[in-house]
Amino acid sequence: MEQPADRRRAWLDAATGWDPEVREAVRQLVAAGESTDTFLDNPVGLPLRAQGGGGLSAGQRLGSYEVVRLVGTGGMGAVYEAVRADDQYRKRVAIKLVQRGLDSELTLARFRRERQILASLEHRNIATLVDGGITPDGQPFLVMEFIEGEPITAWCDARALPISRRIALFRQVCAAVQHAHKNLIVHRDLKPANILVTSDGTVKLLDFGIAKLLGDEPAADGIPLTQGDARAFTPEYASPEQIRGDQLSTATDVYSLGVVLFELLAGRRPHMVGRSMADVARALDQPAPRPSSVVTDAAAVHAGERSAPRLARLLSGELDNITLKSLRKEPERRYGSVEALGEDLQCYLSGRPVAAERDWVGYRIRKFVQRNTAAVAASILVLLALAGGAIATARESRRMRIERTKALSVSGFLQQLLSSVQPATGGRDVPVSEVLAQAAAQMDSGLANQPGVRGELEAVVGQSYLSLGRFDDAEPHFRKELDLARQVDGAASVSAVRGLFHLGSLFARKGEIERADSYFVTAADTKRRLSSNPDLLLVDILSSRASLEHDRGRLPASEALHREVLALRRALEGERSDNVASSLNNVAVSVGEQNRWGEADSLHRAAVAILRRNHPEPNPALADALGALAAALDFEGKGTAADSAFQEVLALRLKLLGAKHPDYNFTLLGYATFLMEHGRFQEAVDRSSQILANRGGSLPDTHPVIPAALLIYGKSLDGLGRMDEGGAAIEECVALRRKIYPPTHWLVGNSERHLGEHYTRAARYADAERVLLHGYGLVLAGLGPDHPRTQDAVKALAELYRRWGRPAQEAEYRAKLPKTQG
Repeated sequence: MEQPADRRRAWLDAATGWDPEVREAVRQLVAAGESTDTFLDNPVGLPLRAQGGGGLSAGQRLGSYEVVRLVGTGGMGAVYEAVRADDQYRKRVAIKLVQRGLDSELTLARFRRERQILASLEHRNIATLVDGGITPDGQPFLVMEFIEGEPITAWCDARALPISRRIALFRQVCAAVQHAHKNLIVHRDLKPANILVTSDGTVKLLDFGIAKLLGDEPAADGIPLTQGDARAFTPEYASPEQIRGDQLSTATDVYSLGVVLFELLAGRRPHMVGRSMADVARALDQPAPRPSSVVTDAAAVHAGERSAPRLARLLSGELDNITLKSLRKEPERRYGSVEALGEDLQCYLSGRPVAAERDWVGYRIRKFVQRNTAAVAASILVLLALAGGAIATARESRRMRIERTKALSVSGFLQQLLSSVQPATGGRDVPVSEVLAQAAAQMDSGLANQPGVRGELEAVVGQSYLSLGRFDDAEPHFRKELDLARQVDGAASVSAVRGLFHLGSLFARKGEIERADSYFVTAADTKRRLSSNPDLLLVDILSSRASLEHDRGRLPASEALHREVLALRRALEGERSDNVASSLNNVAVSVGEQNRWGEADSLHRAAVAILRRNHPEPNPALADALGALAAALDFEGKGTAADSAFQEVLALRLKLLGAKHPDYNFTLLGYATFLMEHGRFQEAVDRSSQILANRGGSLPDTHPVIPAALLIYGKSLDGLGRMDEGGAAIEECVALRRKIYPPTHWLVGNSERHLGEHYTRAARYADAERVLLHGYGLVLAGLGPDHPRTQDAVKALAELYRRWGRPAQEAEYRAKLPKTQG
């Protein structure tokens, strides 16, 4: 242990070359000595594996809970993953159990105290107590929320998280600890191992096993601060008063948070010392260094900076002072509360003066100028611009009056339209299609002299038809919108860009990729000529182009564009907007289809977390994100979790939209597909039948969900052995897509591939060959040879020839597949 840490392994290998068993034993002891988490968890003399008998085994039941596996062991007991498995619901939980051999009165007292504390805490950043009880042989246990995450330092380093985002994450920790303090609880063991971050970026504070209720005397809870030389805390993160055994307060947690903050910023703890109490006490007598003075190149890389000097400059000043104020030896000189520490960090993030910085006039002026650079620069120029400003103000005022008049006209027209429908119908419900038809007729007669107003209304009607899947009805309204925009505002105008975007969106929905892209490219080029500053309209155009790249099968290009859109939306709307969540989902889909499912899962969950925060009540955007997560979970092989997610989405959309809405039926289609692919054919038939029941009503044959539902219905019937019925449904799907889409569209070819697979299963090999070859040609031309759908078509042909007994042709098509699939 006296060797430098980076040379210990080589030294040990050289010193123990005569006995590999000794080398391994020493290596384990060194690992135990270096590990913060095993110092108290494994008292001297106990092995580093599960300690004591009387543990739980997989499949064992504790009341309503079924044990899945041992997760780990600690100073007071073992933690198991379990599921609630009764008739109420299934829920993943963690069971904390005092181990046999460690169930002394002291340990049991700590365990009871932890249960008491957790029962009083309810905060999104604190692991939740779910239940508790006694095992049949008398051991107490806690049932807690199962947290799957990484220590906060490891989570940040693995993602090269920049300093600003590390601070934002750390403020979640502050919020959790402050909540405990408000409930008169001091944690006493804050360290990265007890601060986990889940895949969606949510902090969870764990392990209140040695927490203390404020107002208790030092040993009033029956839990002494020491056991001989083994302290009930982790020395590297302990405050000086903990080391000395003095009375503790909330300032103790402020100090420990300061150590964690130091480590997040500088990549190491402030005092790098040995494990003995004497070493720790001597180190704490010395002032902590500034984080900026100890950073390394490795820490810079982990924080996304190019070098240690760049990171040091970033930390120098305010962040140094905030951290050192948290680490003062005297409790009264630290921040007065964790809330004050969190507020100072927020001041740093928002460019306001921080309390830890020396308060002088020049500093406050500098901070004001940094926060308001544009405003200060404008103020300097204001006297020179008064005359021009008066002219510009008059022009802007006139423009605003015009826009206000237009908005009032649009609003008035819609109100008149909606109020005029009811009396004419004798009280009956009026279909949306009837309202839209009446709107189109009234625009022709009533708005001939207001082209600007009419252009806006053409867009409204076109979007309404588009949402109903009535593409042919939507197109003339979008074309009229574009014509009027060019007539009123010119071809190089924002209104013309919006018209181009709407037409591109229409053709994208119709599956006419090249035609859609031409409109998007023209719209983006025009928008960039109007202004070099990106705005939300340009971002929407780029997002649509990214989706087209995905449809073409160009997944890396799609991912790059979606990541660009994500960065722009974060800059324009902040980290937590609904549109940022949408972009996270889009990036997730792109990376998932490149078989990076772990990354996709994390991105989907981040999107869901944003939308859950933004929308406590049921919301369509949240339903969209959950639907995408469900599909990703399915691809990851997490069938049970995917099933639950699909059902949550269906419940949300049913509540929000009703059973006839196209979006609800799209989700139903996704779930039916999931059921079919998991061999649950009868359920898939039932779900796809629900969709087809709306055919001719809320879902015309031209709506893309209808042929897709016919396909799932037919394939599921095949799976049930009802081949004649299945074939008829799949043939009807192909016929519909040939009617809806151009004859050379890849979707037609993909449908023919499914029909060919049906013919293969039915041993109609000649029919199968005919449709499979034709479908393969369409998909190949539309998506290219590397697209997954093209490869599916190749596999279908290879399987046909295998069953048909034509090995040469089978080999020809197997050769077209990547080696991993061939």
